[in-house]
Amino acid sequence: MAADITAAGCLFKSSGYSVKFDGFTRLYEETKESDGEQTGALPKLEKGEKLTAKEVVGNQHFTQPPARYNEASLIKELEENGIGRPSTYAPTISTIFDRHYVEREQGNQLKPTSLGEVITELLKDHFNNIVDVKFTAKMETALDDIEHGDKNWVEVLRKFYDGFAKTLEKAETDMEGKRVKVPDEPTDVICEECGKPMVIKIGPYGKFLGCSGFPECKFTKKIVTETQGTCPKCGKKMLAKKSKKGKPFYGCEDYQNCNFMTWDLPVSEKCPQCGATLFKKTGRMGKIYCAKEGCGYERPLDADNAKDKSNDG
Repeated sequence: MAADITAAGCLFKSSGYSVKFDGFTRLYEETKESDGEQTGALPKLEKGEKLTAKEVVGNQHFTQPPARYNEASLIKELEENGIGRPSTYAPTISTIFDRHYVEREQGNQLKPTSLGEVITELLKDHFNNIVDVKFTAKMETALDDIEHGDKNWVEVLRKFYDGFAKTLEKAETDMEGKRVKVPDEPTDVICEECGKPMVIKIGPYGKFLGCSGFPECKFTKKIVTETQGTCPKCGKKMLAKKSKKGKPFYGCEDYQNCNFMTWDLPVSEKCPQCGATLFKKTGRMGKIYCAKEGCGYERPLDADNAKDKSNDG
């Protein structure tokens, strides 16, 4: 129940519950009251009853934004809104990553990139009737009807495309000659050629570092991240990198003189035979192994899983 209370021209609202029959909980309530514990119960109130304000306490609260989606919660949202099918969820997630519309944060949360935000605004401005949950769910229903023989696919497509063609033509006219710029992200990295700060840009293969002095200075470099472990070939630091297709791999920081690289993740554990960094190969033949030439140490990944389970027990 809720109560609206007027005092000095201000409206105060209170919500809680009212117990009509306490039953056995009477003893429980008395115990809580004796312990000084606050409850959500409202006192007995009558409409029009005059109340006395004993105290006014102000508390500051900040509105928190909703939590970001992760892959599981995004798929759940798609399911609840009738968008897609189990067979389309994985390709949908892959597409937004492949096109660099989102990236993973810590905890596997999905964060929209600056490119993703720009594309979203363009679609909302020019295709607002299509980038709509209800439209997508309605289209999914129409596809189900086609599958069951209740609708003709030619008629469904014709009905959709008649409106879409006009929307597309208008969007092409409205956007003609307009250049959409994706904001650059500033960094502390200094350009090796001209000394100006470098910024993070987005290209066809993802993010990269480019000189802020472009087009006068065209120097670029890949974004690299240090990872645990050292190079088994020369002992220098290992870097986490990405291929042109976005697949992560690991290589030596001194790539100009050392050609070591691997698709397998370096782990914090050292080789018990030679002390070098160990690597983790996943898959059906998963294993933990040493990549140092002449060592040969390895063990099945299943052995590590069995060890973890025995420790849990």
